[in-house]
Amino acid sequence: MGVDAGVKKRAMVANKAGGSTRAMEVSRIAVALSALLLLWLGLFVYANNVKNIVALGLPGTLIIGAGFYLVIQYLDKKANTALDRAEHAKKGAGAEEKIGDFLDSLPEGHFIVHDFNSGRGNIDHVLICTKGIFTIETKSQDGEVTFDGEKLLRNARPYPKDFIRQAWAECYLVREILANWGIKAPVAEPVILFPNAFVKVRGKAKGVEIISLKYLPKFLDRLPARLTIPEAGRVFNRVKAATK
Repeated sequence: MGVDAGVKKRAMVANKAGGSTRAMEVSRIAVALSALLLLWLGLFVYANNVKNIVALGLPGTLIIGAGFYLVIQYLDKKANTALDRAEHAKKGAGAEEKIGDFLDSLPEGHFIVHDFNSGRGNIDHVLICTKGIFTIETKSQDGEVTFDGEKLLRNARPYPKDFIRQAWAECYLVREILANWGIKAPVAEPVILFPNAFVKVRGKAKGVEIISLKYLPKFLDRLPARLTIPEAGRVFNRVKAATK
């Protein structure tokens, strides 16, 4: 059967968006379940040895009881922490997948490497197209995003991590990889993308583009062409080859 001429070709994609973050979610749930299992086993063993423990006398009972209490507290904290981190990973993966779906739907001439990992850090998405090369860091937080000249703020409060510094570190990594292949122009540019937040940042924040998902098409449209499609394809192949 021939291909329907009316069907538009989509972007070329490598890797699955949110893959490593989903794996992180699963591993954290596994840690939580392991801690809860050990907690249950501890309670079971203690309950079945109460008479033997009491037979040790008051000092022995107090020492074993205190030790058991500390272990229970530790396992309970570990389980809750792992579950909280798993929930955070779940939200992050969802945001990455949401952006991934949008990027995958772009027309032919766009090239995307999701979940890029060179062994020196993970980058959510690398977009290569005629408009340039972009490292995209996804942030799942909601609320209102602003910039005070130094830091990004969520609802007027600083984020716990320096997202701008992170975005630049990822961008420099891709620039370095491409420079090793003799690709020095156009240089990769950092983008922080908030699919669930209301972004009020106007202009770049310390050289980093801060945008919402719905504004991404406008952001790309207003840029001049800096690569031909074949050139973008060659850059894509180099980036794809560098991912583990």
